[in-house]
Amino acid sequence: MRSIARLPALVCFGLVTACGGGDSESSEATTLATNGSVTPTTTGTEPTGETQTTTTSSETTEGETTTSGEPTTTTEDPSSSTTFKFDLPDPDIGEDTSDTETTGGVDESTCEAAAESLTSAGCLFAPIVAKPSGQLPWAVIAANTGQQMATATLTGPQGQMLGEASIAPGQLHVFEFTSDQVSQHNLAIWAATGLGQQALRLESDFPIVAYQFDPYSSSQVATADASLLLPSHAWGDNYLAAMAANDGTTWLTVVSLEPDNQVEVFVPAWAMEATQAGGGIPAIPPGGSHAVTMQAQQTLRIQAPQAQDGGITGTAVYSDKPVAVYVGSPGMSLPGPGFQAWKDSLEEQIPPRSAWGTEYAAIKFQPRSIEHDLYRIVADKDGTVVSLTGDYEAMFQLDEGEVVQFSTDKSFYATGSEAFLLSHFLVSASENSGPKNDELFPGWFVASNNCGEGPGDDHTSEDMGDPAITFIPPIDQFRNRYTFLTPYTYAWDMITVVAHANGWNSITLDGQPLPAPTALNGGELVYARILVDDGPHHIESPSTQFGLEVYGYDCRISYAYAGGLSLGSINIPPPPPG
Repeated sequence: MRSIARLPALVCFGLVTACGGGDSESSEATTLATNGSVTPTTTGTEPTGETQTTTTSSETTEGETTTSGEPTTTTEDPSSSTTFKFDLPDPDIGEDTSDTETTGGVDESTCEAAAESLTSAGCLFAPIVAKPSGQLPWAVIAANTGQQMATATLTGPQGQMLGEASIAPGQLHVFEFTSDQVSQHNLAIWAATGLGQQALRLESDFPIVAYQFDPYSSSQVATADASLLLPSHAWGDNYLAAMAANDGTTWLTVVSLEPDNQVEVFVPAWAMEATQAGGGIPAIPPGGSHAVTMQAQQTLRIQAPQAQDGGITGTAVYSDKPVAVYVGSPGMSLPGPGFQAWKDSLEEQIPPRSAWGTEYAAIKFQPRSIEHDLYRIVADKDGTVVSLTGDYEAMFQLDEGEVVQFSTDKSFYATGSEAFLLSHFLVSASENSGPKNDELFPGWFVASNNCGEGPGDDHTSEDMGDPAITFIPPIDQFRNRYTFLTPYTYAWDMITVVAHANGWNSITLDGQPLPAPTALNGGELVYARILVDDGPHHIESPSTQFGLEVYGYDCRISYAYAGGLSLGSINIPPPPPG
């Protein structure tokens, strides 16, 4: 058990240096200095053209699942008690799989094996309702990517049974809560600093993958996001947070499933303002820290005021027992700062520093028009040099906890001399320009509450999408198979798949081959952006590991999350100060 030494500041927050050259119109980088000031620089090179491939996945069939408890199970019909089942091909791994299921050498056949393999499949998760959901539903999804029937249960903060489901292989279950149920069970974490008893427990007797939507399956409101949930076996005791520069407040939420867990939060010395006080938790000034003792299923919310440096970015969390850490915002426009229309809530669970890597492939979200994507890099160690190559070129020199933010409409490789975290943001709809591309985005907007009834309303790309956050998995943490859900009532659900060129043809989506890929310039990886139908999907390869991002667009709304990742301990982060 680690004892936490309290020091006045997190070490090594010096000046960030960015260097590079090229076309200033194609990209923009922002660096954060010790005094919290923002210094813009321009970097980038003129790219070769990128192409986008759009196909529609094959249809799936329905299957049944059993449920109990108050939450409802929904598909297109909110009153339905069914989820979906789709046939999965037997994995071709060249060995008997009657006793063990493997994914390219990773064993996820049992809870113990999944924990030892350290992947995003597991048997215990801690979902949170990151904000009050208004009149819209919140949901957590459990997907069975294995070959054994799994029984999943969801319990509330006070141990109350909220739902149970038997999930067949290749099937998923939606635990959905109305806003009244969220209020009845006191599940929502209010947008203020404080310590509460509001973490849920999602448990299964066989490994599953899980993620949450707030709100779920509804784009009839101009705010939403989704998060991949990381299993407790992959949690850590050493985190650094990342959020975008913005014109809204940001928050960090720590979750403990263990009693008497000593947790300490350090705010970087270069932060522009103190965090907000509340619920018995004092404001933490720049360079300061605060320690609390957390009990099982408690949540610690740290709220930061509006700030150009992203509020809680660079904030460190240390604990003597594993914790989960989420980041988000109750309402933000991007790229910010400055007003952009249609602020959206953001949320994502972040990986511990032990799972950070040194190589990433960043593929731009399917372009809506001329908009850039926004990225943030957080360094794990002093003296980290991060090089961006491919269609966008730059170099950043960072110390531990330092941050650089940049935007580009290009795709690229990011390689570091030490491990780092790479966050990926969709920007506000007001960054778009011109008509909607009907070839890439066939059909019309679904969110009639936001945009009117149909094509006669003459909506353009300026109405498409809005802010969302996800974290790009390191190349070393790619997986061989993913089961994921794209929700209903979003007009366009997309995935981005990235893999080595020599393994591309081994990957199937819902049993069908992928479209021809586009080369990511400067390396051996290729990628495709694919339009998929609403509902559950399964993508896998018997031999190739690949990366997956899932995201969607509608009128002034988006969601995004990593489809999954391995969470192996591939980095040894610096210890807490002291």
